[in-house]
Formats: sequence, C-alpha cells, structure tokens
Amino acid sequence: MTSTSDTTRRDFLKTSVAAAAATTFAAPAFVRGQNLNSQLQFAGIGTDGKGYSDIKLIASHDKVKCVAFCDVDLSRTKKVKPLAPEAPVFQDYKIMLDELGDKIDAVSVSTPDHTHAIISMDAMQRGKHVYCQKPLTRTVWEARQMRLQAKKSGVITRMGNQIHSHSAYRTAAKAIQDGVIGKVKAVHSYVGTTGHGRSGLLNKPANNEAVPKTLDWNLWISVAPMRPYGGNRVYHPFTWRDWQDFGSGAIGDFGCHLLDPVYTALKITGDPISVHSEHTGMNDEVWPAQETIKYVIP
Repeated sequence: MTSTSDTTRRDFLKTSVAAAAATTFAAPAFVRGQNLNSQLQFAGIGTDGKGYSDIKLIASHDKVKCVAFCDVDLSRTKKVKPLAPEAPVFQDYKIMLDELGDKIDAVSVSTPDHTHAIISMDAMQRGKHVYCQKPLTRTVWEARQMRLQAKKSGVITRMGNQIHSHSAYRTAAKAIQDGVIGKVKAVHSYVGTTGHGRSGLLNKPANNEAVPKTLDWNLWISVAPMRPYGGNRVYHPFTWRDWQDFGSGAIGDFGCHLLDPVYTALKITGDPISVHSEHTGMNDEVWPAQETIKYVIP
C-alpha cells in the first residue's frame, strides 16, 4: 500500500480545496429526492471505541445501510462486523472510496485527530457527506479548509459531540437562559484526567517493537512525521492523544464537553478578549500533564 507519510497536511489540504473548485459532484439520490425510499449507503472509518458506538447508532436507523468498514488496524474491526456481516472490510480508506465509489453516500470518521482533516476532505471531494468526531481538527486552519470544502462540494456535515445531543444538555442550557440561577458572572469547569494519563510518556521511547501484523503503520501515521511504532499503547491504540503530532491533549479531548455547554447556555458568539494558560509537563513532544486555562469573554 502507498504511504501518505511524505505528504504534508497543509500541502494536501491546499491541493484538495483547489481541486474542489474545479470539480462538480452530484448529490446522491436520497438528497436529490429521486428515490426517497432508498437507504443511505454508509461507511464507517475507524471502527473501535467511539467509532464502534457511532457506527452502531448510525447503522441502527432503518434508512441507513452500512456498506463498508475501514480501520488501519484490522484487529479492531471484530466488534463492528456483526452489525453488517456482508459489508467488506478495508484497511485503507482511499482504496475503499475508490473501489466502492457511488455505493457510498456518507462516511463517519472516528480516527486519531491528525487524520480527521485529510480523511474528511478526501471524502467531501468525492461528494460524500461526513460525520466526523470531535475535535474536528488539530488546528483552526484545518477546520476552515474543511468548511470551505463542505460548501464547495455541497455536502452535509456534522461534528460528533455526544453531550451536545443529550437532553440534559438542552435542559440545563434552557434553565440558565431562563434565569433560574440568576446572572452568570463566571463559570468553572473541571476534568479529572491528566494529559499524560494514557501513555505516561514524555518523550519518544528508545526501544521499538515490531508492528503487529494487523496494523499498517504507514497508514496510521498518515500525514504526520514518520516515527517508529514504539510498542503497544505508546501511540496506538488510543494513547495518541498525549502526543502533539497526533492528538490535541486533554483540552482537545474534553474542551468541547466543558466549553460547548457554556457557550450554548450563555449564547456566546464573540471571540474571547484574552486566553491565559498555566501548565506543567509540556515539551516539544507531548501536551501538558496539567493545565489551567482562563477565558475572558465579552
């Protein structure tokens, strides 16, 4: 398989947006209204953890047919297969999109943060609707490119943020807007995890282990700088959040859950006047182990 590790994230996204400007994609039949009784042909990219729960819920809808699964680590597709036993399993999402083409209307993306933008952009270029897990991207620039791409391709998009969809979220926001607790002057939010709570490492490990046969390490690295596999739970599975090349740290993981309810309840639309961060345990490789962030909102 071809590795994308030689492609920089910024170069890929620039090329993607430019290409989209010159290309027109036809909306699938269910959007055009040609066959309102047809099912949405859906493919899940990233099939374990949050990916599994997303795929399970999406595939449970009677208007959805799961037509494919994709994960760079084939060992992580075992749980999802019973949801659609006839659906083929792919290791490379590009091959899946190439081979199935118009048989896919929409995809879910539940992969390490550093691959959200490249996978979503590629899918939108091909006219696929995208449900991408939070945090949407690692950088503001990537998020803006995705917004431009979605508009140019005319596709429907959604960022997965489970708390935003919960009834308790809406109830609390409505209560605050109705003045139940009076005027809000300050909000304090906490999360009980640490930035290094998963891998426990501050630097790349000196030793390396063989890559499992089920894992394509080149595909996992994608557009990030290449580095050795390191070993189980150094980066994969799930411990990638600690590392700056792959994740977004504790604030990237939990920030949407902590800040989104506040922004909704207080109807905040403007930018912060200032953002101040105090942290410990951060270096050029990993995000902070602990941090306190103060946002001043107009």
